[in-house]
Amino acid sequence: MNEDKTGVATAAPGSKIDRETAEAEFFRYCDNNEIEYDESSMNEDEKNSFDDIKKTFVKACMAGRVEVDGTSLKYTLSKFSAESVRNKPIILKRPGGNAFSSMDGFKERENVKKLHAFMSAMTGQDLKYFTLVDALDWKFFSGMATLFLSL
Repeated sequence: MNEDKTGVATAAPGSKIDRETAEAEFFRYCDNNEIEYDESSMNEDEKNSFDDIKKTFVKACMAGRVEVDGTSLKYTLSKFSAESVRNKPIILKRPGGNAFSSMDGFKERENVKKLHAFMSAMTGQDLKYFTLVDALDWKFFSGMATLFLSL
């Protein structure tokens, strides 16, 4: 375990951690980004979506593939992604206005392309990058983007 600037215990980079610590990392990331996670203020669909995102984050964190760094995340892609990106780390930054405007220009029905554009702005990767990642990794990226789209 390491301690962040606030003295809170955090997982050592790349190490596997227990569920309780992984959940604490998720809530610390939410706190760092001012993402509301009080489920009493969510409707059932929002709760289900939030729980799914949390579950995906916690599972990846327990496997040692997620590191919280302030408002950013370092995520290591799974062994299931394309060989060119497999097991490689990528930084997800808190999105700014460019992430939202990156979704402009896509048709109303092109929701996946819009999400790819948003994720691209968060990671600095081009749109094609997300065609190389496995469903497990794609679900992580889309979950993190959804947290910010729901602010």
